[in-house]
Amino acid sequence: MNASKVYRCGRCQRRARRTLTGWNVTMRGGRPVGYLCPDCQTPDENAEAEINQATLTYLGAGADGRHRAVPKVSAS
Repeated sequence: MNASKVYRCGRCQRRARRTLTGWNVTMRGGRPVGYLCPDCQTPDENAEAEINQATLTYLGAGADGRHRAVPKVSAS
């Protein structure tokens, strides 16, 4: 987490402390546009995040600053 950037929940305005672990990040066009703390996430939003974590490999940001993910490859 960037020390100079303050991350706040888009619903309750709670600040993220030290890490975004458990927080959902809303991406548009590969760029983060919003954050949700664990307390504000709906069950559907939490399920979507779990599915994404299980099925995607996050590659991080490219030279253009956009974040990318690719499908995980199964071992079968």
